Amino acid sequence: MAVGTRKRKGRKKEKVENLYKILGTRSNISQDKIKEKYIEKLKEFPPETHPEEFQEIRGAYETLKDVKKRKQYDMLRKYGDKLEKTMEDVIFSMSIGEFEKAQTLIEYVLNIEPDNIAVKLTQAQIFLEMDNLKGFYNIINKIIEDCDDEDMQYAIFTKLNMLLSTEYYDEALTALENYKEYITDFEKYHEYKIYALLGLDDLIKAWGEFKNALPHIDDLTIDNLDILLLWLNTGIDLEKWGEISKIKNYFLKLSRSIHDEYELNLLYDNLLEEAEEYADVARFREADVFMQLASEIFKNDNSIKERRKEIQSIVKIEMELDRSSRDRELIPYVHVMIVDMFLKKYSTDEIYQGFLDNYPHDMMEELKWMKEDIAHGVLRIKKKYRSLYKEFNKELTILFNESTDGLNREQRRGLR
Repeated sequence: MAVGTRKRKGRKKEKVENLYKILGTRSNISQDKIKEKYIEKLKEFPPETHPEEFQEIRGAYETLKDVKKRKQYDMLRKYGDKLEKTMEDVIFSMSIGEFEKAQTLIEYVLNIEPDNIAVKLTQAQIFLEMDNLKGFYNIINKIIEDCDDEDMQYAIFTKLNMLLSTEYYDEALTALENYKEYITDFEKYHEYKIYALLGLDDLIKAWGEFKNALPHIDDLTIDNLDILLLWLNTGIDLEKWGEISKIKNYFLKLSRSIHDEYELNLLYDNLLEEAEEYADVARFREADVFMQLASEIFKNDNSIKERRKEIQSIVKIEMELDRSSRDRELIPYVHVMIVDMFLKKYSTDEIYQGFLDNYPHDMMEELKWMKEDIAHGVLRIKKKYRSLYKEFNKELTILFNESTDGLNREQRRGLR
């Protein structure tokens, strides 16, 4: 007996429901006979005794009684499978940047389903990707104009999402102001404004919008996590260190309101991811902001404690390195050498290469002969910047020995 793996059955495609069959007729029925068939079916399946059948009959009649809807339905029955395949081809063409091909395909779909909003939005996206703002606005503005009051805000937000995703930040800001009177979700309004301003590198204006983009601290939910992370990162970029503790309080309050395990894991993953992204580019003080927050929220997590301990030790070195850059008694030669050591050990290859590309070769060549000053510099590091000296003790000892080699007795005494 042969043993093998059982082949999984593919998911069957759902066929378009036969509305004519529901009304007990055929697709060649004349328009004026549809109501007659509807009444016959209602008598057979009255709503009082057959509520489910009544809903089906009512739905079929609502579509077929309208000439325009009936035509669209007939086209869908005829071309449904082909349209689905064509839309897949549209999405694939967009993913590989073949927007003109995607546009040709989407026009074919719209000839069959001219009122399909999802298809129209896809066409609008294609226009944006092709930098055809006029084509984009013709479609999206018509969709918004045709919306009732209940759906208009959603349509406006869709427009904003599309503009922001394609980096049309100025256009997004203009749209926000133009539609302001139709927007009732003010938090979302300010959130979109933040994304647009940050896209334009206007961090100062964006900073002023954050509190308006968030609910009261007692009403935070996991849905506010992205904007909270953006707020904290913007504070870091602006070096608003005095404000960061206030932002942390929002995170702590959010964590206490979460009781769902999935949401708690989401918070956990996001905090650690932000920390590691900063660590990857040798911004350890910023990484520690997120590790400190994670350690306060997830107090019993030993992996967070260990990782934070590692980062804190590097932060101490980083801060001493920063202080040493402003030390007027320290020869720049020694500082540049230690920066080289630090970046070689803790940064990425790309960042280290950037440092080497801007290396001050001329200055270092001039200063390398100032042996006594270099030796003094190493001793100053040993005395004033103990974490730095401890971390790079081996390299600094070699530098000291090289700089004192050849010094006379009097010069050596002067180093004490």
